[in-house]
Amino acid sequence: MFIFNKRYFYLTLILFLIEICIAVFVNDSFIRPFIGDVLVVILIYCFVKTFWNIHSSIAALSVLAFSCAIEILQYLICK
Repeated sequence: MFIFNKRYFYLTLILFLIEICIAVFVNDSFIRPFIGDVLVVILIYCFVKTFWNIHSSIAALSVLAFSCAIEILQYLICK
């Protein structure tokens, strides 16, 4: 069940560095809120696939459900 996948680890690192660059250097109304959210979902997927040997569709659906739950909670709290 637990593994260490180097390919997904490197993708996770690259996406994390891109997210840091967006957070530090980009201050607009499109890239930071929209592209950043999309990249964070991909980052979470790569992180899950780095350490767990589960089927891709299960990982994708789990990350999608988690991301939707976070977005709904953000909407409810900021409403």
